[in-house]
Order: sequence, then structure tokens, then C-alpha cells
Amino acid sequence: MTPDGHIWHLLTGIILMAMTICVFQVFAAETSESEMVKITSTEDLEEYLKNVTPQIRYGYSNFADFDAALTTGGVTESAQKVYSESKASAPASITSGAEGAGASDYSTTNVQVEGVDEADFVKNDGKYIYVVSGDTLTIVDAFPAEQGKIITELPVSGSVSELFLSKDRLVVFTDTQEEHWYTPKGTSVPVPDYTMQTHAVIYDISDRAHPKEVRDIAAPGTYENARMIGDYVYFLTSGTPDYNSPRMPVIYDGDVAIESLSVWCPPFPMNEYQMHTLTSLPVTGSGDPQAESFLLGYSNTLYVSPENVYIAYEKQEPWRGWDYLEEKSSEQKEPDQKSVVHRFAIKNGDITYKATGTVPGYLLNQFSLDENRGNLRVATTVSDWSSDEKQYSNVYVLDPDLKTIGRLEHLAPEEKIYSARFIGDLLYLVTFKQTDPLFVIDLSNPYQPGILGELKIPGYSDYLHPYDETHLIGIGKDTEENEWGGIIPTGVKIALFDVSDVNNPKLVESVVIGEKGSDSAVLSDHRAFLLDKERNIMAIPIREVIHVPVEGSKYEGSHTEETWQGTYVFGVDPESGFTEKGRIKQGTGTKDDDWWYGSTVLREIFMDDVLYTISRDRIVGSDLGDLTKRLMDIGIKHDDRPMWYY
Repeated sequence: MTPDGHIWHLLTGIILMAMTICVFQVFAAETSESEMVKITSTEDLEEYLKNVTPQIRYGYSNFADFDAALTTGGVTESAQKVYSESKASAPASITSGAEGAGASDYSTTNVQVEGVDEADFVKNDGKYIYVVSGDTLTIVDAFPAEQGKIITELPVSGSVSELFLSKDRLVVFTDTQEEHWYTPKGTSVPVPDYTMQTHAVIYDISDRAHPKEVRDIAAPGTYENARMIGDYVYFLTSGTPDYNSPRMPVIYDGDVAIESLSVWCPPFPMNEYQMHTLTSLPVTGSGDPQAESFLLGYSNTLYVSPENVYIAYEKQEPWRGWDYLEEKSSEQKEPDQKSVVHRFAIKNGDITYKATGTVPGYLLNQFSLDENRGNLRVATTVSDWSSDEKQYSNVYVLDPDLKTIGRLEHLAPEEKIYSARFIGDLLYLVTFKQTDPLFVIDLSNPYQPGILGELKIPGYSDYLHPYDETHLIGIGKDTEENEWGGIIPTGVKIALFDVSDVNNPKLVESVVIGEKGSDSAVLSDHRAFLLDKERNIMAIPIREVIHVPVEGSKYEGSHTEETWQGTYVFGVDPESGFTEKGRIKQGTGTKDDDWWYGSTVLREIFMDDVLYTISRDRIVGSDLGDLTKRLMDIGIKHDDRPMWYY
């Protein structure tokens, strides 16, 4: 080849690259990032992920290579066709007792949305308590409490997490890693499947002493979260895809393999992907399980209404280099930090992808989302350290297509959201830096959200719970200023707010339990909170720490810690506030009971006039009329893995 030939090939390459970039620019101008790519074969999935090189995932990316692959043949024609076509809350329930010798009424899991049950490690039916702890399913005949006893200790394979109860059926979720052989679609040759799997094991518990496994539905990945609506369970799993040899996800109905017919993928590059599978199954009967798979980011928020599932996560952008940061315009209105939200319609087990949207900022938890009259309301915090505000909060209203139709932005500069609660046309929002502003936000006009009122008090609330139409309970931390002028959290703070005048919310009363180091499971898990207005009880698990000065010490401020663990029980009066009814100590109740396992109370339930406090290692029943009277104390099998393991 002559030197002229080398030059010709170089020029040809440059021309082709320029054409590719031009094609991408036109494509990007016409394409919204809300349009998902539907991939229907292993070959398409392999082509999609082939372009996600380590350079794109971790730095020094060439965006033209990835985006051009989506537009110039990196995804097959069938996927491109589908791609273009795709353009077009609640307090804990109180339930009447079951037939037989059970309680006349009893509490159930404290859920966000009425009619949408949330999985938990403990359930009850007014007679029996069902607990998964470690690798054991324990069933306790708990009512009457004086005759309480364990009737079943059933070993469960794998890492057991949570369960559902539906009449005479239990659904237990457990993660395992095992080998399956299945025959891929279009071939006759079996291949091995070595993926981590989540099993939804269904037990017939008509005979509580002898549960019988009747079905096992397995989905790829580890267990993330689950909901139950009527007779159908929806559970979400996730795992890292094999970038070198990807394949379509497979679910199992017993030994029968069902390969996913499609995988939904974002049209924009991210620095890391997770393969999510949303699987539905009927709790009773022999109906087929349904599943949809999605190549998304690290999902950290699941919100479910009676008709839709929303999966949200912070969008992870590939690294664009220091030049991008220097070129970023100070007048840029939209921050780089964004959250992606996907909507999937659900009905009787069917799952249908509907829409994708993005909003600036990140979501705190599931209470940052709420569906109302078909619209989705979203509360986010933006952390933009290149701006003057550093941090601020936003509220958005999205239509069913997840297009933004209303916005309220730049709330509480330099603060972030600590809790949110949507109730009807109102949003109660707590932000914090040095004081706790409780905002009352009007969402009656979805196109024009607005602030109605604001209250500032010391401390903050991690969880907000409606008491009635005009009162709100906040559970969080008190705060104090340290010697350097900073703010540090101290004891657990319980606050009652009067919001009858939405323009002027007031604090009725607050109670602080313990000092620095005190904690409660409610601060990170709303299912640990129990409120029953008729019995006038509010139960909160507490790890209380009190600092005791060391007398005669030559070191100023020297102290030891006294620790108490158990449950505080209060009465609530909307006019005057809280009245302590008693305390229930669990286990030794000392600092030797580490916070993350053992006798730390994680849940409370009641059956008639008995309050049951539940930890990983025991169930204690106390008389609600006299909380010093212990009616039942049963140890259960458990292990000492930290709570986050579950």
C-alpha cells in the first residue's frame, strides 16, 4: 500500500467518524432520555452492553461511540423498531380477628399506602405470630398470651429476609446461589445457570404446626423489596449483569425455566448497570408468574400504588473529565444531579412498562413519592456544591407519562430533606441544617404547588405519621450546638404538630428520650412504628443512652454510659400532647445487647389488650392495662448478623 493509500484510509475514517457524530447529534436532538430501548434477544443485549466499556463506566468516555451504537446498528433492527415505537399512604391496619380463639382485633404492618401491604420479617393474624430470623421460620401460638408457645420452627434454605401473610398462605423470600440447567429459547441444548436467585416460597399453613411448601418462584438477583395487593405479590430483585457474556434473565416456576421475552434499557450511558426483575405471582391457585426485566441503575426507592409500581434511582453519569466541570456554565438552570423514575402499570399480576421521567436531585426514600389522581408527586434534594446554595429541596408533579407539569424549587437553601409525608392535597416536608423547618405545601393545583406555612423548631423528624386530619406526629432527633459551633444529634425526639391552620402550623408538645447515642428503629424503618387511636397507644422501640458523670475525675466531661433497651408506650392527646404509659424492657436491656441484633426491639404489634414487642431473639407479651405485667416471654432461633444484612 502506498503512502497515499494510508492518507486515503485516514481521511475516510475521519469522514465516517464525523458522519457518525452528526447522526448522533440529530438523533439526540429528537430523542428524549425518557424513551427506553426494548431488547428482545441475548444478541441485542450483548451488543448493547458491548459498548459499555470500562472507559465509559469509569472514565475517559467517548460518548459518540456509545450513542452512535444505539443509532447506527449497535442494536439490531427489531430492537430499533420497538425503540421508536416506545416514543409514543396509610397508618397501620387494625383488622378484625379470625375465626376461632383469636383476638377480636389486632394490628398489622404500618404501611405507606392503604391496600398495599409491605413485606416484613414479622406478621400476625390475631392468633399466631410468624417470624423469619436467621434461617428459620418460627410460628408462635401467641393468643392468649399466657398460653403462648412455639408450634413450628421450620428451617429455610438461603438467606431469609421477609414474608407476606395471606389467610392460609405464607410467602417467604430467601436468597440462594445455586446451579440450574435450562434450554434457551430457539435452541435444544441445555446450558447451566449459576446466578444468585431470590426465591418466593409459598407455604400452605392450614395446619400451623406443619407448614407445607406448595410452590417456589425464583427470580434472578438478590431480594430488594416487595408488595402485596389482593392475592398478588410483586417483588423486585437486582444483580450486576455479566458484561462479557450477558444473557436474558430467567425466572423459575419450580423446575420450569421461563426466559424473559424482553429487557428494557435506557438510551443514555451510565457508569454502572443493574439488571432488575419485577416478578408477580398469585398467592393462591396455579396461575403463571409474570416478570419484566430492566437494565437500570442502582435502584434505591420502590413506591407502589394500587395500580402502579414506581422504581426510582439517582442517574449515574459517566465521568466527563475535568474539562467539563470547568466549562459548566454558571447560568445552567438544571443541576447535573438527577433521579430517574420508571412507571409500570400492574393489574392482577400483569406488569406493563408505561413511562420514564427524570427530576433534578435525589430521593430520600419511598415517602418522597406519592400518586394522586393519576399524577406522581416527588420531593427531592439537590446537592450542587458548585452553586451558591450548595443544597436545596424541590417538589415536582409529574403526569402519567412522567412529564413535569408542576414544580416548586429552591426550598430551604443549604438544607436537605429529612422526611416527607404526602396526605391528600398536602405535603409535609422536613428539612434540616440547624433547625427543623416543617413546611406545609399545597398540591391541590398540580400545575402550581405552593408553600402554605412553615414552623421552625430545634432538631428534626426522620419519620412523619398522620394522627388525624389536623395533627401530625414526628419521630427524629433532638440537637444541640457543639463547642465548634456545629450541630450534633442527641436524644430521640417525639413531636406532635397541630396543622389545623395550614398557614400557621404549631408544636403541641415534644418529648426527648435519652442523650447522644440514643436511637430507635423507627428513624430508619417506618414499620417499627405502632399507633392505635382507639386504645390510645403509641409504641416506639428505643435504645436509650444516658451519660453519667464520673465523680472525682480529673478530666472535664468524663462520663460513663448507661444503656436501656426496650419499648416506650405513650398515650396521645391532640390538645395536650404525650402521656407516658409505661416502658417494656427487652432482654437484659443493657449496652451488652448490641443495637443491631439480639434483644433490640424492632417491631410491636397488639392483639386485643396484649402488646407484643419483637426482637430478633425473642417475643415478649405485656398487658396493655398494666405494662409491668409480663404475660409471655419466648426466645426464638436467630443469628447475630447485623440488621443491614437482612
